[in-house]
Amino acid sequence: MTRNAFQNLSDEALLDYYHSTRNLRAFRQLYSRHKDSLYRYCAQMNFSAASTVLEQLWHSLLERPPELCGRLLRNWLFIRASQLLTQSATAADTEHNGEPGESPLAEAARMAPGESSALLAAMQQLPRIERNIVLLHMECRLPLATIADIERISLKKCRGLYQQGKDRLREILHGPERQPWQVEEVRL
Repeated sequence: MTRNAFQNLSDEALLDYYHSTRNLRAFRQLYSRHKDSLYRYCAQMNFSAASTVLEQLWHSLLERPPELCGRLLRNWLFIRASQLLTQSATAADTEHNGEPGESPLAEAARMAPGESSALLAAMQQLPRIERNIVLLHMECRLPLATIADIERISLKKCRGLYQQGKDRLREILHGPERQPWQVEEVRL
C-alpha cells in the first residue's frame, strides 16, 4: 500500500490493516495522527506519569491491537489512556503515602510567562474529574457521552461537572463574576 493510501484510510481501517498484516507503516500513521493530542492530555492530567502511560498504551496497541466493537479508535485511545493514568495515580498515591506536592507541570506553568501558562496553571487547580472532563471535551474534542463512559458517570452528571469545571476555570483566570451594585438605604 502506498503512503497516500494510508493517509486516506480511517483510523479503524488502518488498525484493521495493521492487525491483519502487522505493517509498521500503518502503525506509524496511526501514531502520527494521535501522538500530540494524547501527550497533551496525559501531561496535563499527570505530567510525571505521561511518558510511562503513553509507552504502555502504544506498546499494547502494537502488540495486541484492540477489538473496537464499533467504537472509534480515537475514543478507545483516550479511554485507555485515562484508565492507565488512573492506575498510575493510584499507585503513586500509595507510594507517596498521601503527601501531595505541586506537580512539575503546575510548577513550570507558574514560572513561565504567558496566557497559555496561566491557563495551564488554572487547569492544574481543578479537581481531577473536572480537569479530565474539561480536557477531554475541549482539548481532545470527545463528546460528553464518551467522557461519561470513560468516567463511568451519568451523562447528566458529566454535563454538570463540565459546566462546573468551565466556571471554575473562568473564575481562576478572570476572578469572580461581577455582581451588580447594591445601594443600601440609610435611615436618618
